[in-house]
Amino acid sequence: MIRTALRHHAPGDLEEAAALLAAHGERAAVVGGGTVLVPSLTRGERDLDHVVDLRRLGLDELSGTDQELRIGASVSYADVLSAPPFPGAAQLLQVAAGGITGGPQIRNQGTVCGSASYANPSSDMPGVLVALGAQMHLHGPEGGRTLPAGEFFVDAFRVAARRGELLVAVSVPTRPDRIGYYKFKLAEGSWPIATASAVLPDPDGSLTGATVTLGAVSAVPLRLDLAPLLDGNGDLAVPAAEVDGWVAAQVPEPWDDELAPGDYRRTVAGVVLRRALQRAEENR
Repeated sequence: MIRTALRHHAPGDLEEAAALLAAHGERAAVVGGGTVLVPSLTRGERDLDHVVDLRRLGLDELSGTDQELRIGASVSYADVLSAPPFPGAAQLLQVAAGGITGGPQIRNQGTVCGSASYANPSSDMPGVLVALGAQMHLHGPEGGRTLPAGEFFVDAFRVAARRGELLVAVSVPTRPDRIGYYKFKLAEGSWPIATASAVLPDPDGSLTGATVTLGAVSAVPLRLDLAPLLDGNGDLAVPAAEVDGWVAAQVPEPWDDELAPGDYRRTVAGVVLRRALQRAEENR
């Protein structure tokens, strides 16, 4: 039961939504799928006066071109999974969506944009979006603007949205890259301890240009260029133990919460990275 008196707003256009968010500031929040906001209100963890509902804004777009795929703020994980296979590297979104913690209930209600906006370090989507080089489309009192995902996530539970802005869509390129995803968690229903999203641009098998983005191991996703680990042929030039040590050194301030201490996350990051990389190589 929500014990605070909330005023529910269902604006009919983006300008009205932005004006409401700007007027009420931290006393207002956006509700899309509601899988995070509603439980936090029920438990008394959030104290708000206003909720701004997205349902009338027409943000259920899921469309693509030869260059990119665009996902609106109201598109659920279930919508992503029921769509035809995404082209190229964009398939990473469907792979990750299929394993979202919470099962069918969360997949039917939760949204890609909602997860991105909440910016929980221990979640799937921030790392996936950074790995894909996603563009984050925001709308606010001054109109629309676009940020790369790597600039959107600025700290744990904090994004680069200005007062009055809301995330209306994300777009990801559909390059023919090979992708691999691996998530390590304590149990089927738990949040991730570490995730890794591998993107390999060379279809012939070389790791030249390959990146792996770690999620849940630090406050924001960590995108790693594998060049320091490769030989002149674009192959891994060091044994697994050295890969793991190199990865751990890239995580100076690991994320620490009730699921796992930071040192543990840093320790397993290399193994998770190698498993995502293996899955990407299997997609040759």
